[in-house]
Amino acid sequence: MNMPLVNGLTEYISRNQLPFHIPGHKGGRLFPEFSSFSLAQMDLTEISGLDNLQSPEGIIREAQQLAAKVFQSDACFFVVNGSTSGIHAMMMAAFQSGDQVMIPRNCHKSVWGGLILSGAEPVFIQPEYDEKRCLYTHVSPERVEQAIHENPNAKGMLITNPDYYGLCPQLTEIQRILALHGMKLLVDEAHGPHLIFHPDLPPSAAQCNADLWVQSAHKTLPALTQAAYLHVGNHTNALDTHLMERVTQYHRLLQSTSPSYPIMASLDYARAYMEEQGEETLDKLLEYLVWTRKELRTLGIDTMESYSRPEVCQIDTTRLVLDISELGLTGFQGEEILRQAGIQVEMSDSHRLVLVCTVADRREDFQSLVDACKHLSTHIGDWEIKGRKLTISREIPRQMLSPKEAFAGKVEWISLKHAMGRICGGTPVGPYPPGIPKYYPGELITASGLEELLENQGQGAQLFGLSEEGKISVILE
Repeated sequence: MNMPLVNGLTEYISRNQLPFHIPGHKGGRLFPEFSSFSLAQMDLTEISGLDNLQSPEGIIREAQQLAAKVFQSDACFFVVNGSTSGIHAMMMAAFQSGDQVMIPRNCHKSVWGGLILSGAEPVFIQPEYDEKRCLYTHVSPERVEQAIHENPNAKGMLITNPDYYGLCPQLTEIQRILALHGMKLLVDEAHGPHLIFHPDLPPSAAQCNADLWVQSAHKTLPALTQAAYLHVGNHTNALDTHLMERVTQYHRLLQSTSPSYPIMASLDYARAYMEEQGEETLDKLLEYLVWTRKELRTLGIDTMESYSRPEVCQIDTTRLVLDISELGLTGFQGEEILRQAGIQVEMSDSHRLVLVCTVADRREDFQSLVDACKHLSTHIGDWEIKGRKLTISREIPRQMLSPKEAFAGKVEWISLKHAMGRICGGTPVGPYPPGIPKYYPGELITASGLEELLENQGQGAQLFGLSEEGKISVILE
């Protein structure tokens, strides 16, 4: 049989790469505790006794209520389309067409879909930038206050906590500022469902009094890909009595009417596992990571554990970030070297490797990682890379059309190098991972922004939003 996807998956599995990447269950290591039945046997439908995600009254409702209690929310909705659809649902529930919403420029590309579907208008805020590290961090509370002063009619803000690198913003202070102005706080907590289970980790969106937040259970918990939670804050109904009703409405609208029972079951299991064993297993993980970072430092690898910036509240220490630029290597080169040594990381950029570590990782996995990283420290690097800085445009592109207008506009596809002066069409464009757009549809493409994209591409990054021929969508003139 001709099965290219099946063959590609089985070929990857047969290589026995050690996964320091998503999903958090790491090949199902913790799933034997799931049930005596296989996931395939659990692939059922809405028959009698199995409830219905569109209108839960039985076991799904009970599972969601248990999750709400553990994650300290007023209500939890199981999401089977990934955090992307959860972000869309919470944006549609919180904002109406024409509402202004403050968004850090380094948000995930799924937020653009939320702008299209809700009709909300973005007020982009530039996050802080560490020139030494060539790293965007987070928006500061001061920039949030400035944005509110310039846009007093904004209805709220959407922010990421933590980001791909494990950096967390000053969420408590930002929430306080927003609350003083009667504005909602929405949080993309895709990378942080584990935070609430250990006191040494950064505070979760729930602990920072967010109004709505979304978590990708599959990223750091033992859950299947696409498994996510959508939460409504405990205090929120007193501020907006209709918000819960709207969240319910849009959750139903955006979820499949044939939801995957294995995905929903994995959400229930992930909650139960972390509730009973989360703090204990996170203790072990953090202990393994202390040892790992110490060993890697002896190899001359910068593990960034002491990284500190005023706009960064805390670092999620379960996320292992290795800056290998001082070894004369780009992250892209380092990723390939580790792959050849049997390790697959989550992502790389011009300077760093990012490894996703979860409660499913074992002590021997970290020993194997340290052994593989010896290939990095002994590799003959290009010393021109050391100290090399990316060309980063700090200017927020000029918005010529609203996201909804640009999405509906007629487009043409042209060479990326000929796109200067044109309006970005169809889809956002940027490096992936981490999936942060450089240009959103409706924005004017400039020389500095193009230079940044081409430089990232030249160093090995993949650019999302381009055609198979590497062309970019622009509004037809």
